Amino acid sequence: MNILIVDDSKIVRRVLTNTVTRFFKKSDWKECNIYEAEDGVFAMEMMKNQKIDIMLLDWNMPNMTGEEVVSAVRANKEWNKTRIIMATTEGSKESVLKMIKKGANGYMVKPFQEEAIFNTLENITARMPK
Repeated sequence: MNILIVDDSKIVRRVLTNTVTRFFKKSDWKECNIYEAEDGVFAMEMMKNQKIDIMLLDWNMPNMTGEEVVSAVRANKEWNKTRIIMATTEGSKESVLKMIKKGANGYMVKPFQEEAIFNTLENITARMPK
């Protein structure tokens, strides 16, 4: 299982990395590789070089927004199976619906609670082949 955490905040990336690591240690998957990107441009480079199963993605970033990343991932047949979880401060109903319609598979609003991250990951991984 390869996870890509995309956020322009190093602190948020670290919190998510630690929480995702704890989740996978407790799950049936046991193993995961976690990669980090500080913006959408770097995330796209990572996608070219590594098969990513799940992406946790911020919306508001410099250089390339999360919305632009979702559109780029969903437009590429090779990346279409990547599960995208928005992890952002954009929590309005309109924002959530917009990103789900664009192709996001899950949505979490900052500030995160560990239980919410675990529940979101459980829902996403339950539908993935092992």
